[in-house]
Amino acid sequence: MVSAALGIGHGLEMVALTALAEGPFTRKSGKPLTTSIRVPVERIVTGPVGGRLALRVRAPGADAPRPISLSVDRNEWCIDDQPAPSELEELLADSRFLAQHVYAVATATLQAFEITLGRRMGWASGHRLVISVYDTIPYTSTGYDRERGLIRFGHRTDERSKRSVPLALYHDLVAHEVTHAVLDGYRRMWTDSDALLDGYALHECIADVVAMLSVFSSPERVEQQLSVALPGADGKRGILRARNIEKEVLASGLFGLADGLFSRGAARRPLDTDVPFEWRLDPEPHRRGEIAVKAVLDAVVKLWQQRLERPGGRSSRYQVAEAGAQLGHQMLGMVLRGLAYMPPVDPGWEDLLRGILAADAVLVPTDMMGYRQAIRDAFWDIDLAADPDELLDGLKHLRDLRYPVRLSALAADPEEINRFMWENPRLIEAAGIDQNAGIVVNRVRPSTRVGPDGFVVSEIGASYVQSVTMSKTEARNKLGLRVDSDYYTVRGGGLLRFDEGGRLCFAALKPVMDAEWQQEKLEAIKREAGIRMPAATFHREDERTE
Repeated sequence: MVSAALGIGHGLEMVALTALAEGPFTRKSGKPLTTSIRVPVERIVTGPVGGRLALRVRAPGADAPRPISLSVDRNEWCIDDQPAPSELEELLADSRFLAQHVYAVATATLQAFEITLGRRMGWASGHRLVISVYDTIPYTSTGYDRERGLIRFGHRTDERSKRSVPLALYHDLVAHEVTHAVLDGYRRMWTDSDALLDGYALHECIADVVAMLSVFSSPERVEQQLSVALPGADGKRGILRARNIEKEVLASGLFGLADGLFSRGAARRPLDTDVPFEWRLDPEPHRRGEIAVKAVLDAVVKLWQQRLERPGGRSSRYQVAEAGAQLGHQMLGMVLRGLAYMPPVDPGWEDLLRGILAADAVLVPTDMMGYRQAIRDAFWDIDLAADPDELLDGLKHLRDLRYPVRLSALAADPEEINRFMWENPRLIEAAGIDQNAGIVVNRVRPSTRVGPDGFVVSEIGASYVQSVTMSKTEARNKLGLRVDSDYYTVRGGGLLRFDEGGRLCFAALKPVMDAEWQQEKLEAIKREAGIRMPAATFHREDERTE
């Protein structure tokens, strides 16, 4: 009931929709492998167009999109589930199933964010995200267009079929692009014109994690992947039994983006990636983000293997698969919750790790199952570390603050946040705020989450940003910055989280007037000068080519 209430629908009624578990070429017993996705019932008109999503579906060979109804009798409050066509060519030609598949996966992706973060997520483009499902663009241009606020999916020819293959039929590609749209609405400044390359790389990292774990959350798909053929003693090929499944098998072939899209395999497979010594300086955001994806997936594999060592953990392949899918779902929740504990500007990889750990510590104070330790170990392997749990809140030097605020206003009024900051010089100093320049509090939102023990965690999150423009001389005298332009703008900001009593319980700060941080940022800007940011679709040109 909680999930439905926090989802994108308006009531508690849910409907199960059939979608492809991975893609059109992933089959079982001669039929496409499907999964059932439960989505909340909402009013949907022909298009299909709902409260948060609008799909434009162009049939193969058609010049323009054709409105499609997800209800047989065009009832706006009813969605009729349609099974996937058995034959490949019929599947590729079925616009009605394509619309249902995209709607289900996109809705489930948005709902994953909203349920996990305990609040509504908005789009940068307005209240409704437009998805062009079978667009005329080259398939290599498929992606989220942040300038226009829409997602466009192309299609490609494939020697395995007579018809063109819609990229929107790939479950993880839909989840990946919708995640870009969600993040763009949630943290617009992560990838604006003043953002560092790490912001783009984090976008790709989180989108890949959501995409891969959304597919991995299907036990049927995981079981199919585990049913690998191995040479037997007599040279014949046999089926891998559950008791023989070890770490190498768990990690092989299970985590890939758009697996089956190309004959060469997945577009990206992070677990097969070596960790370069200076991966954080890689000029390509996908490759930089892929290392952090690898850390998250390594943690899933480690926890999965530990769970299988319990009595009865390997009793059947399906039980092994179900345990893995459950872990993937839980790890996805940890990553998404961590977003609410990251700063609104200039996020870094330590911010991601700290956010994941801090958010989980609030919801699950005692790490009895070892999830946070698994994350720590995996990120340690890529040379990232975080403070102990008791120091993650960032409040070591922010004790005994003044609270001249009203709780009711604190949860909704940006001016109340401004007042709280002004009344606490210690916080102003820690945040490196210029008291002579204005502060923009751009987000104040309450959130409600339910822990595994059933207890409700209610918090208020507030984000602020400050930009200070100074002359070349001022930049040198105040911050030690040597810049070429006559004027230079420094930017910083922070995230403040308050508990249900209105007391500050977490702070993630990017100091504005901090010489060390701004010097580090200036060096990054100079280092990244000339690198072409993938501002439109977030994807490099060769990512989706053979």
